[in-house]
Amino acid sequence: MTKQTFRNFALAMGLLALALIPSTSWAQVGLASKLPGKNPTTAAVQAVNHQTMAQGAPSYTFTLLSFPGSLDTVAEGINLGATTSKMEIVGAAGQGGFLARVSGKKTVTETYDGVNYPHGPDPQTAFAVNDSGQIVGAYDDYDQGYERSGGKFTPIAVPFAGAQGTFPYGINNSGEIVGGWWDSNKIEHGFTLIAGTYTSFDYPGASETSGFAINSAGDIVGPYSDASGVEHAFLLSGGTFTSFDFPGADFTVANGINDAGDIVGIYCTTTECISTSEGEQGFLLSAGVSTTITIPGEYYTAADGINNNGVVIGFYEDAAGLYVSFLATP
Repeated sequence: MTKQTFRNFALAMGLLALALIPSTSWAQVGLASKLPGKNPTTAAVQAVNHQTMAQGAPSYTFTLLSFPGSLDTVAEGINLGATTSKMEIVGAAGQGGFLARVSGKKTVTETYDGVNYPHGPDPQTAFAVNDSGQIVGAYDDYDQGYERSGGKFTPIAVPFAGAQGTFPYGINNSGEIVGGWWDSNKIEHGFTLIAGTYTSFDYPGASETSGFAINSAGDIVGPYSDASGVEHAFLLSGGTFTSFDFPGADFTVANGINDAGDIVGIYCTTTECISTSEGEQGFLLSAGVSTTITIPGEYYTAADGINNNGVVIGFYEDAAGLYVSFLATP
């Protein structure tokens, strides 16, 4: 599954467990030494292991983002370390990718540039950007991956036997990349690209796995499908997997994580939501407290990324079926 598949066209049906699924160590499958993350007791691990749900929703100031001339704008990633009012956001608009530079608080200024692999077939998207301006994305119906660094594009393609597609979804400030790849049966697995070395990974016992984001500590979040095809979120930290669901949800996907271990994503509470996305909502998991992020009255809301100041980016689908992106500033 690609990121769009996990987000918009969930294949799983049925109910998720309401409690956390026990952690499984990668040491048990002989991969811990190859994977990022050094401290299994990070704030993120503590948060998912002691998750509660707060009443109400976080208080944000929302700013809508729109790529000039495009009906649809989908924000995918935000740079982690924006310590000033200037942020960089990447995503997709129409058939191409974009980079937006956003500054200001009371008065918000936006400038946009297209980000597209040269001569690459459409559609294209930019999935993530780090503080150095390195961008990862995909083209050719999202089957082919790339990294853009210093204005130069480099293909990203896993070297695994039978690989049919590579999707680099996240990049941290060390240039470590995480994503997903398709095998010959179009089953998705996760991968990391660190210091030039590709490593494949799967949540133990999962039917599909993908890594969507990676923070400065090497903590990875993403979704996986269990043996019954049900979607859960996972955190990989210190070589150990932890699975979690939004409390009471029937479907949970983790899309982003910052350096404090705050996680954002999406969830559904009904089987109808799982099959159609109607009623899908965003969430924030911070310091063990889960809260909903939603745009009232819209078809669905997705929270895609979060920076170290707690600024959340995402998008919603309106009644006309158009995608509108937002910046949520606490």
